[in-house]
Amino acid sequence: MAKKKQYEEKQQHGTAELPVGLHKMSYPAGTDVIFYLHWHQEFEMLMVIEGEIDFEIEDRKYLLQAGDSVFINSNLLHSARAVDGKPCSFFAIDFHYQFLHEDIHSRFGRKYLKPVLDGKIVFPEFISARCPESSYRPEFENPANRRRMSVQPEMEALWDNGGWQSQVIRLLRELYACPEHDTEPYELMLRSHIIGIWDRLNRQSIRVSKRDEPGETGRLEPVVKYMKDNFAYEITLSELAEILPMSEGQFCRIFKRTMKMSPMQYLMRYRILQSCRLLQDTDKKIGEIANLSGFNNISYFNKVFLQTIGCTPGEYRSTGNY
Repeated sequence: MAKKKQYEEKQQHGTAELPVGLHKMSYPAGTDVIFYLHWHQEFEMLMVIEGEIDFEIEDRKYLLQAGDSVFINSNLLHSARAVDGKPCSFFAIDFHYQFLHEDIHSRFGRKYLKPVLDGKIVFPEFISARCPESSYRPEFENPANRRRMSVQPEMEALWDNGGWQSQVIRLLRELYACPEHDTEPYELMLRSHIIGIWDRLNRQSIRVSKRDEPGETGRLEPVVKYMKDNFAYEITLSELAEILPMSEGQFCRIFKRTMKMSPMQYLMRYRILQSCRLLQDTDKKIGEIANLSGFNNISYFNKVFLQTIGCTPGEYRSTGNY
């Protein structure tokens, strides 16, 4: 999915010479949205200090409890909400790839940075503070269970050993001791610890197979274009499958394997992103925007919008926090 410019975070993390930023944030009881859907070029590591946080990266949802962490790759849409309005706090590190190595075309950059940026190597996103074999087994077929994380089946291979997770969390906890607004004296510690984390994540990564690379992505381009050209109208799974053509079952398997979400999830998310643009750029009523975005039921539109963005359409428009 193309990232829309309006979701790009404008805040600068660190400086040109030291492109890394530390953030320690606390939220009182009654807080709902911690931060709205956005993306940035920097990598991010976030660790929950207190409470629980519902975290979403693209279409993947995680419940983070105290001590748990997530890794967010560059340019990925993500958002967070407090669970049940309870107080919570977290520690986050945002860093540009140049903090690890200035030259992306160097041997180090080609081997350890560019494949991650290009999506050819996928790092595990969720780092558990508890035993993954007991508390945090992925549940792929039950999206209603919000107390579990929803990840791709191929990611299950990353859960074979909990030792690396405790190592990552230990390094993050040591970084938590660094002051938030004066990182320069801690540059060596920051760099060594983040490289240590990168090493652990890299050892647990999976390499995207060739079948997931441009061949199948290119094959789906007519389908994606059709969705974007006709999102305001009713679109069925059968008419999407006919574009290629192939059976609905085969089409769904290829689409989900390539795009990391189902065709209908992709379509729904694109519709919501278009509705965000209309909420931001026009004075149209929310009911009209729902219709223009492909929703013929405003209640369902409000429900999907809340699940995707983390707030209601009215709240999104009134806060201006795009």
